Amino acid sequence: MSMIPDISVQLVHIQGPRKGDIQEFTENEISVGRHPDCQVNFPKDLTNLSRIHARIVREGNRFKLIDASTNGTYVNGQRISETFLKDGDVLMFTENGPKVSFLTQTVSAQPGAPQMPPMTAPRSVSATSAPLQPPPPRQAPPPPRAVAPPVTPVRPAPAPQPPPSAAPVGIEPVKVPFAIQYGPALKSFHTLPIVIGNGPGCDFVVAHAAVRERHAQIFFAANQYWIKDLTGAGGITINAMPINTQAALEAGMQVGLGPQGPRFRFIGGGRLAQIDEPAPENIQPPPSAPPSTPPPGMDGKKSGGLFKKFFS
Repeated sequence: MSMIPDISVQLVHIQGPRKGDIQEFTENEISVGRHPDCQVNFPKDLTNLSRIHARIVREGNRFKLIDASTNGTYVNGQRISETFLKDGDVLMFTENGPKVSFLTQTVSAQPGAPQMPPMTAPRSVSATSAPLQPPPPRQAPPPPRAVAPPVTPVRPAPAPQPPPSAAPVGIEPVKVPFAIQYGPALKSFHTLPIVIGNGPGCDFVVAHAAVRERHAQIFFAANQYWIKDLTGAGGITINAMPINTQAALEAGMQVGLGPQGPRFRFIGGGRLAQIDEPAPENIQPPPSAPPSTPPPGMDGKKSGGLFKKFFS
C-alpha cells in the first residue's frame, strides 16, 4: 500500500511588508490575510487586504489556491478565483500588493542518503521456558608466574609522509531539485549541475555588475549540494570567507557572489534565497557621469544600480 508523502510548502516573500521573510508550512491548509490567526499574517493597516484573503489547501499531492478576498488574488499576474499551484509560481495578494514565491518539498531523505535500519522487537522469555541453570562455581586463579619483560627490537623511525590532500569531488549530471530566488525572479531546476552568471548562456542569470559572465556552478555529489568558483579569482565567499575552488553547502550558510556582489542564504533541501540588503556604501559612480545632473529617471539619491532594479 503506497504512503501519502509529507510535503512542506515554502513561501518566500519578495514584495510587501514581509519582504525577505521565508515561511515553511506542513499543514494541509494555510490561510493568508490580516486576521491574527492567519499563518501568513500581514499588518492590520494593510487595509487593501481582506482579513481572510486567500487559502492554500492541499488536495492529494497538489495545492490549490482559493481566493476569498474583495480586491483579488493573482498568480503569475493573472487574477484567479481558484487554481492549482506549481513550484515557482508567484502569488500576489491584491494588485501591486504583497508578493510571495511558492515552492514545495517532499519531506524525505535526500537521494543517496542513508536509511535508518528497521527496529526489531526484543524477544520475550516465556514463563514455560527451560529454567535457568546456575552458573558454574568459580575456580581459584592459578598463581602468577614470573614473566620476563619482552624485548622490543629497535626499529628505525619511518620517514615522514606528506599529509593526504583532499580528494576532488567529481561533477556528474544528477536529478535532484534546486531552486534560486533573486529579487522577483524564482526558478526551479530538476537536474544539476547548473551555471550562475551574468551571461545570457547561463542557467540562472544574475544581472549584477559584480557578477561575471560565468560565475558559479551548483552541483550535487557525495549526497551534498556543492558550489564551485568559475571565476578563478576568489569570486565565491561562504560566510564572508573566500572558498578554494569548491565547497559543500550546509543549511544556513551565506553565499556571496564576490565582495561587492549579491548574497544568498542556502536553505536545506536545495534552496538558495537572496539576502535582502542595501548596496555597499563604497561603490562610487562612474567618472563619466555628470557631477551635478542626475541621469534621466533618477532623483539624485544613492542607488544600488541593477541590484536595486529587481526590487522596484
